[in-house]
Formats: sequence, C-alpha cells, structure tokens
Amino acid sequence: MTEFNLTPQQPANGFTVLELFCGGGLGAVGFKAAGFDIVKALDFDKNAVKAYRHNFGDHVEQADISTVEIGSLPNTDVIFGGPPCQDFSVAGKGAGADGDRGKLVWRYLDIIAAKKPKAFVFENVKGLLTKRHRPTFDALIERINKIGYEISWKVLSAWDYGVAQKRERVFIVGIRKDLGITFEFPKPLEGDYQTKVLRDVIGDLPEPSRQDCGKFWTPKSEYTYGQANRVQSLSKPSNTIPAHHNSGQPIHPTEAPRRFTVRECLRIQSVPDTYVLPDDISLSAQYRIVGNGIASRVAWYIGIALADQLKENA
Repeated sequence: MTEFNLTPQQPANGFTVLELFCGGGLGAVGFKAAGFDIVKALDFDKNAVKAYRHNFGDHVEQADISTVEIGSLPNTDVIFGGPPCQDFSVAGKGAGADGDRGKLVWRYLDIIAAKKPKAFVFENVKGLLTKRHRPTFDALIERINKIGYEISWKVLSAWDYGVAQKRERVFIVGIRKDLGITFEFPKPLEGDYQTKVLRDVIGDLPEPSRQDCGKFWTPKSEYTYGQANRVQSLSKPSNTIPAHHNSGQPIHPTEAPRRFTVRECLRIQSVPDTYVLPDDISLSAQYRIVGNGIASRVAWYIGIALADQLKENA
C-alpha cells in the first residue's frame, strides 16, 4: 500500500496565515502544503482543536470567535477559513444569518476589517446561494466591498480538482483593493478534471478489521429505497461526505451495509495518510471533523494560486 498524498509540499512562499474556524485542519493540510506559514488557528470545537493540535502543533487554540478579543489576534498576510455553515445548508434548519452560527459570518468580516490582511479565503456551503439565503450572500459581498476588498467568488466542485468526491462549495476570495489585483480561480491541472474515482483513492486499503483508523459506523441492515441508493460505485466519485455519521451516509461499494471508515472518508476528502485522528476522539466526532472539513487538495490549489498572484504583484 503506497502512502496516499494528493497535496505535494511546495516551497515556503513567505506568507503568514491566521486560520479561523479551522476545524480539524483539513484545509490547513492544503494551505501548509501550498507553502503558507499558519501562525495561529482558532476553533470552538474541542475535538477539532485536539485533532488540529495532534497534526500541526500548539499554534491552535480553542476559542469562541464571537467573543475573542480581536486585538489579541496576530496580523497576518492572509485570513483563511469559513464560518460554520449549518445555518445556510440545504440539509440544515436554514436559519441563515439569523441563526447563532450564521451570525459568525459577520464576526468573520469584523476581524478582516480590523486586521486588513492582504487577502482572505472564505469557504461555505452552496446553500448560501439559494433563493432563501441569497440576500445574505449579497449583503456579505457588499460589506466586503465596503471594507476595501476586491472580490472573486465561485462554486467549486472538488471532483474538478483531482478529488474523488462530488463536493460543491462556494469560495469567496478577497484581495485588498490597494494591491490592485482580482483573484483568478485556478484551472485544474491536466488529468485532474473529473477523473478521480473511488477505486483510485480507497482501492488499495485493506479491510477495516486490519486497518489503522478502520473503525466505521454500520447502519441498519435493512435499507429503505433512499438508503439503498447511497451505495457508492468504485468507478465513480463519492457523493459528498457529510458531517453526521448515522443516516444518509455514502455506503461502501462492495462491503454494504457498512459505511466508509474514517480513513476512507479522509482519503475521499483528499487528506494524506500522514494526517491521523487521535484515538481518544469519539467515532461520531471523527466523522464530524472529516465531513466538516475543506477538501485538502482544493485548499492546496487555491493556496498555490493565491500565493502566486500575491507574489506577482508584490
């Protein structure tokens, strides 16, 4: 079994990052591999912080971003991260910007307004663009404009960027207006566009009983029609890996009724095998960390493009 890694390490690019809502660090995998120096990372979830610390070190802190003292945060070149997205999710309650989590979107902008980084990268669910939440999205763009950032936004599908998963997320990249540039989203490298399938990323893994990180959740053995349709195919990309672990999960192509193991989910999220979730994090929390994360290779692509564009105009 060869070690799995879709985020080859690039040379240091000289840019520093403050990571907000860092989760377990799936996005950090990509940004670090793109050459950034993440000097501080924050998240409210203690399990996510434990996973982040285990993989990246002590620059992570468990903190409530809605009450953190903005002046205590470091000044960095880039702010990276997306506020928790459940309030904007099609699958969630849809409370939007009025939900407790939705309010964090405005806090995120307050931090950017105060810190004035060269650039920021914001990731969120596609539900932010639905008719119901579109006024919030438009207000968000307007506010970012007012605080002095040139905006580019796009819905990116991880499958277009060499990830074996149909995962669509909206990315907003803002570059400070005085720098005089507008971010251009990267084009997929040759061979990456809608090519990766499940066999490519989990085909070499042994059966879970003998597998490191091979714990998994077994759903009810009786499928309803809807659940039966969640059995995946080795010759296709996976459906989106969600954050909850008990219902609606993609099911393993050849070993139904079991769902994907945590390691399989990590690989489907394009996370290298060097990333390990500590054993003392519960199985449901491990699934949540993986499902909430940014696909590492997508973060890597955006990180490389952002560093290149900032350097060109330095």
